[in-house]
Amino acid sequence: MVGTTLKLRGDENASENFRQVQLKKLTEPLQEVTTKRAALGDLQNRGLNRAIAAKDAAQKDSKDLKLTDALRNAKARVDTHWKKQAQGTITNGNTAAPPKANEAGVSAFLQSNSVRTRVPAKTTVEPVRIKVKASSNENANEDSSLSNKSLTKLRAALAKPVRGVTVARKEILEAKKEVTEAKKEATRMPLIKATFPTTMSLSSKRLAGIEDIDANDKDNLVLVSEYANDIYDYLYQVELQQPIHKDHLAGQKEVSHKMRAVLIDWINEVHLQFHLAAETFQLAVAIIDRYLQVVKDTKRTYLQLVGVTALFTATKYEELFPPAIGDFVFITDDTYTTRQIRQMELRILKAIDCNLSRPLPIHFLRRYSKAAGAEDEHHAMSKYFIELATVEYDMASYRPSEIAAASLFLSLHLLNGNYRAGTGFNDRHWTPTLTYYSRYSAAHLRPITRQIAKLARDAPQGKLKAIYSKYQGSKFQRIALRTELTGALIDSIVSSLRK
Repeated sequence: MVGTTLKLRGDENASENFRQVQLKKLTEPLQEVTTKRAALGDLQNRGLNRAIAAKDAAQKDSKDLKLTDALRNAKARVDTHWKKQAQGTITNGNTAAPPKANEAGVSAFLQSNSVRTRVPAKTTVEPVRIKVKASSNENANEDSSLSNKSLTKLRAALAKPVRGVTVARKEILEAKKEVTEAKKEATRMPLIKATFPTTMSLSSKRLAGIEDIDANDKDNLVLVSEYANDIYDYLYQVELQQPIHKDHLAGQKEVSHKMRAVLIDWINEVHLQFHLAAETFQLAVAIIDRYLQVVKDTKRTYLQLVGVTALFTATKYEELFPPAIGDFVFITDDTYTTRQIRQMELRILKAIDCNLSRPLPIHFLRRYSKAAGAEDEHHAMSKYFIELATVEYDMASYRPSEIAAASLFLSLHLLNGNYRAGTGFNDRHWTPTLTYYSRYSAAHLRPITRQIAKLARDAPQGKLKAIYSKYQGSKFQRIALRTELTGALIDSIVSSLRK
């Protein structure tokens, strides 16, 4: 009951307070409105006075702002075709760079009208300093002679004493007009194009009797025709820096050249099973020879490990999706473990100084086939000859470019000539264009070609037939079964080798 009484009293007090607030709102609005109106009128009068004062101050300050804007907009026209001139800091014409000989008349006139010949008044415009930074970049903003003239006139106009807002505004407008006319005049003047010496590639030089094989590749960015000859210059240098010496297995106690041939023949079979690229097989052979050339104490039991590790390393270098290391363990019938392959990989990379950049015969063959205008069958037969040469120990010391050139030289004779004739091994198919791009003459290639011809003719009777069987397939155009490889012409080429 007591709680109910307190609650009623609280409600009554709240109602009474609410009535008093409402009564106050009804009786006092007229006084508040009157006070607000009086204050608003006061504020309006003060704001009007302040607005007038601000307007005067703005008109006074607008001169400096307009001068600065005009000077900013009077930037010199950039013309990269003109000869660049050295620039420094320009401060209202007082520290400008000395004029050139051809600008002597203009400079004399500008100096006579400069600020130093005038008597400054008490109220003057503060000279605005403009810093033009010299830059080593060819596209840096530099002043032409016409723009320098306009800027100098503008600075002279800015330095004049202020004789009222109207006069200053007039001078600024005249200076802007001169700058605009100077820009228009500069755009109408003919541009002087400077001629710079350009570096021409070998393929762009027109020599007598030599075809420019890169002339039609300029629109194809992938072929980089402008740099193709420079790239091959580098490849020729690298193959000289990383040679395979003659009889490079000399000093090996357990490894012989016959064991090397068996290993490479087996590597070719694995290469075919994994459907790897031609570069992978050739790089694997190069790694094997370079390693055996350096490490003379290679054990016979580890020779297959060297071969499978070389192929594993080559796949990681050449293939987009190289096989897993477990696949290489599988093809050795678990003779070696993954740990042994990794350890041998470290030894090989250390022996060859982690350098896998030695060019391959296929790199040069593509260039030579293009220079010869060869067909697919010429290229396929040349690849067959190259792979036969990789197995032969006596040909390992030849340069990759020599093997590629001699292989194409032989395929051109067999496919373009009369393979049934007993003679015809001449220089007719080795054109000046091929001599130029291969850098080998027919006389230089003839002994190497005879050795390759013997390998191709004896391949069906050889003990190692992995490559011969491989090129009997339709994927390789059945090159190994071509009748040209058993004709009278190839017999005459091989017979001349004995003489």
